[in-house]
Amino acid sequence: MTSKLSNIKSSIGRYVFERKLNHLTRNKRLINLNDAKSVVIVYNVINQDLFTQIKLLVKELTTRNRQVMALGFVNRNSIPNYCVAANSGYYFDLKDLNWFGAPKNDYIKEFIKKEFDILIDLTLEDNFVTQFIAGLSRSKFKVGRYSPNHEQYYDLMIDIKKNSTIEEFIENVIHYLLVLKPRQA
Repeated sequence: MTSKLSNIKSSIGRYVFERKLNHLTRNKRLINLNDAKSVVIVYNVINQDLFTQIKLLVKELTTRNRQVMALGFVNRNSIPNYCVAANSGYYFDLKDLNWFGAPKNDYIKEFIKKEFDILIDLTLEDNFVTQFIAGLSRSKFKVGRYSPNHEQYYDLMIDIKKNSTIEEFIENVIHYLLVLKPRQA
């Protein structure tokens, strides 16, 4: 019975997501990392090591002219102390999701409406919550892992091997964000 209910919730969540995605309007633009004024990193906080890597990445990418923030989903009922104590981004957990798995808190709703220059989704596995946020974000340029399911909302997808590490994925994302240049009008 539980799996049947989970399938129904998942189907409704996907339906709501697809409908919202079809009505999304945004100012799509290729933006080189050097030209970006605002960057947001969305990810699934699966452990403290990943959290630490993302925290270092945020620090590395932040400049006087570029604001960088992290938005992390914790797939638990509470946020671990290492996230709270670090004060390095916004973190939310299962209590912040509605019954079909979409973010329901006001901060996330407002976050999705913001127009960041670049959104980077560093989630290596399929995760409805991070896909929902990245997909519905009004960010100008969205980057994430390649999957045929992501073609509708990422502007740049990085194809990685199944056993790739987060370090390899981050390296590829940064490389392409520095190499790609917008066409001059």
